[in-house]
Amino acid sequence: MSEPSLYDEVPYPGRAFAQTHPDRLATMATLYGLDPAPPSSCRMLELGCGDGGNLLPMALGLPGSTFVGIDVAPGAIERARSLADDLDLENISFELLGIEDYEAPPGSFDYVIAHGVYSWVPEHVRDDLMAICSRLLSEQGVAYVSYNSMPGHRTRQTLRDMLAFALEGIDEPAERMASARRLLAEACEVWPAGEGLQTTIGGQAQMLLAHGDALFFHDTLSPINKAPYFKEFAAHAAAHGLRYLAEAEYTEMQYGALPEELRLRLAQIDDVVEREQLVDFIKQRMFRQTLLCHAAVAPDEQPRPERLRGMAAAGSIEWEVVDADAGRFAFTSGAGVRLETDHPLLVVALQRIGARWPASVWLEDLAGGDDASDEARAVICEAMLPCFAANLVRLHVHPPMPSVAPGPHPRASPLARLQAHERAWVTTLRHTSIRLEDELGRLLVALLDGTRDRAKLLEDLGRATNGTYPELERDLDRSLATLGRVALLID
Repeated sequence: MSEPSLYDEVPYPGRAFAQTHPDRLATMATLYGLDPAPPSSCRMLELGCGDGGNLLPMALGLPGSTFVGIDVAPGAIERARSLADDLDLENISFELLGIEDYEAPPGSFDYVIAHGVYSWVPEHVRDDLMAICSRLLSEQGVAYVSYNSMPGHRTRQTLRDMLAFALEGIDEPAERMASARRLLAEACEVWPAGEGLQTTIGGQAQMLLAHGDALFFHDTLSPINKAPYFKEFAAHAAAHGLRYLAEAEYTEMQYGALPEELRLRLAQIDDVVEREQLVDFIKQRMFRQTLLCHAAVAPDEQPRPERLRGMAAAGSIEWEVVDADAGRFAFTSGAGVRLETDHPLLVVALQRIGARWPASVWLEDLAGGDDASDEARAVICEAMLPCFAANLVRLHVHPPMPSVAPGPHPRASPLARLQAHERAWVTTLRHTSIRLEDELGRLLVALLDGTRDRAKLLEDLGRATNGTYPELERDLDRSLATLGRVALLID
């Protein structure tokens, strides 16, 4: 029987990360000229899968694909297997193995992901991680690796060094965390956060104090936390026959907000690794989510608009009229992004995208469907790329299609229903994690198996709450609409 790990002593509940989904990896690879495996029929390996919180919703939503997760924490693997059984999933398996012990035939996977692993394992395991990506990726495969990075991590490393010094000899997890939090609170008083929250010691201390126990213990207090410069990471990948493709978050690759002279200087740097390293110094980047491909593949230097054909777009967009006579509108996203335009085709496209949220709209349909002209297609593709860069919309090669509005028998995913029975965090159909803030919301999600109409939902909710919620009938439709807007309802 395997020995318990620190992840069993301080469990790290898994969550879904949209940036690791096959759709995101395939979308980015397509934008840069690769021909990746379609998300609907791909093979994915997750290194350090934990309790399956990230991998299980992928397997549920992509039944034609296969998934493998490995981890060294016995308790986490046991929970992952149990949940897979509860969901009757036959396209996923979990193995209790370390990265250094995993073996599979070359080219076995189209996507390999390692979220929150690279910086937190010994050097030889980091090397094995790169070797696995190189050996097991298919010809057009994509690897996702997240890691802390310099120079942005330097300030946080100072705090880690301080904590390591002060906590020497304190091994019990709860006592270690309590002592660390006291010391960080004192640091906040000595070094106020000021304006540069990310780069000041006081600001970083505040951010660390806000972390939950799982992240605080396994990240801040981890005995290993390697933060390479990007150039070092790229060299490590190159030593294993891999090359830089892009970042999983396209927005993170943009530098349009920098001064013009600096933008021009960056544009003149042909070597993408040199350019990205300089941007890291300028932005003081402290965390990266990097995509890698085989060195033999020759990706495009920049995404081409024509590669958006065949994609869909989604976005939580609101709009207002800026100038009615000129037909000018302002569009804003939930992230605070604002875009003004008077181009008739783009105005209608963004309105349709916003109206369909959280579902997606095919760009071909935005251009006019089967009757679309080449000019209309070109306009839509060229416009959507900067919208994607600004995080106004998300692009998809295999878009999620949650229900835009609750039907007569509302239904949530089987996974969300199981999660709602046990915890506040549930997984959406857009592969994100959200927190259900109240007990009534959890009870409602757990009941949405598609067999209950509104009358039955009211009856069962009333029974579950013992009649202590007098406004239940009034609020039910509002609650269902809210669940729809956060992509928890199945069409």
